[in-house]
Amino acid sequence: MTRYVYLGKRVPDTDEKGLDSVEECRGIADAIYEDYESGRISYRKAISRLNLLELIAEKDTKLSSSEAAECRDYVDKIREELMEEHYGEEED
Repeated sequence: MTRYVYLGKRVPDTDEKGLDSVEECRGIADAIYEDYESGRISYRKAISRLNLLELIAEKDTKLSSSEAAECRDYVDKIREELMEEHYGEEED
């Protein structure tokens, strides 16, 4: 079984170990989306990883509250794109 590791391998880890910048958060979210698009991970796994990323950004003390909010907003944007691609755009 293959493990997909984002921080430190696919997304360069800067400064200290772990999530400590908005750029890292964006890079991880983008890598998750790319893995879904390429078929490496399922929709369910991609959503789970995005949810975990959002939780880590919220609980991590390395990010300021404004950085955590920026990360959360970006993860929400990627999650919406993922849902649109998976389910198709809904009609009103």
